Amino acid sequence: MADARRVDSTHGLLAVVLLVAVLTPLAATKLTVTPHRVTVGTIVVGSLLLLGSLALPALIISEWDDTGSETDRNRT
Repeated sequence: MADARRVDSTHGLLAVVLLVAVLTPLAATKLTVTPHRVTVGTIVVGSLLLLGSLALPALIISEWDDTGSETDRNRT
C-alpha cells in the first residue's frame, strides 16, 4: 500500500517538474519580466522558479528513498 502511494507521489512530482520546465521559458518570453519593477510576469516566473526549486530536490530524494527501500527489502 505504501509503495503505491510512493509511486503516485513520484509521478506527481515528475509532472510538476516537467510542467515547470515547460512553463518557465514560455512565461519568460511571453510575459514582461524586468528586474527593476514588479510585474505579473516577474511574479509568475519567480513563482515557477520557486516551485521548481522545491519540486526537483523532492523528486530526487523520493527516487533515492525508493531505491534504498528496495535494497533493504532484498536483504531481508
